[in-house]
Amino acid sequence: MGYWPVVLHVLKNSDVVLLLVDARMPEISRNSEIIRQVESRKKLRLAIVFNKIDLISKKDLEKLRGENKGSYFVTEKKKSSVKELKDYLENLADNWNRNTLRVGIVGYPNVGKSTIINLLVSGAREKVSSVSGTTKKTKWLRTGKIRIMDSPGVIPFGDEKIRIGMTSSKDPHKIKNPERVAFRIIEYLREHGGNVLERFYGVSKDLEEDKLFLEIGRKKKYLVKGGEVDENRTAIKIISDWQSGKIGLK
Repeated sequence: MGYWPVVLHVLKNSDVVLLLVDARMPEISRNSEIIRQVESRKKLRLAIVFNKIDLISKKDLEKLRGENKGSYFVTEKKKSSVKELKDYLENLADNWNRNTLRVGIVGYPNVGKSTIINLLVSGAREKVSSVSGTTKKTKWLRTGKIRIMDSPGVIPFGDEKIRIGMTSSKDPHKIKNPERVAFRIIEYLREHGGNVLERFYGVSKDLEEDKLFLEIGRKKKYLVKGGEVDENRTAIKIISDWQSGKIGLK
């Protein structure tokens, strides 16, 4: 919440705002407060950018495209995936009423803002990390007629703790109840991930959630004295795998 004054500064000083969303969980990671703030400013344009499309199936990607006309779909793994987005910004810059088009990039912590900047701006070397909070302050980078402002990730006021954990907004080692977040990730993967739990962890999604969770711990050999599963370590592992993008939905 301390980041909100910084984000409002980004909105105030931008002509276009790119809102980054995790393609694996668009509704969970779509920052509704930022959308509301942008839409309240008549001269400010909004472009929604779905990142990490390499972590979902082609079928899910087509569905996402169909439901989000006019949005952009990118992956950090493929530089060419940002071409359409870059063309949009460059065309807008060519027809802008000022010499420079100011672009702000916002979203939840660790959603991939710095990586996208590295793809958009030739020669940019933004620090990329799987730990949330890498970007500490706003900064400007230039490419042609475009000036891009990076900003710290933000968590809307009132977002529940489980959402914060799932959106990589908090280091899993600092989450007070990691088991709750891990169970929500398991639930989400059972609903949307096909047989990913079996392929990634070697466990059946048909098991009850508590048994499935413990079976993951056993498969990883995360055991404590007496052969019991180390539930805290297991939960942190599941959250880390999800946050880092090791687990996709395909």
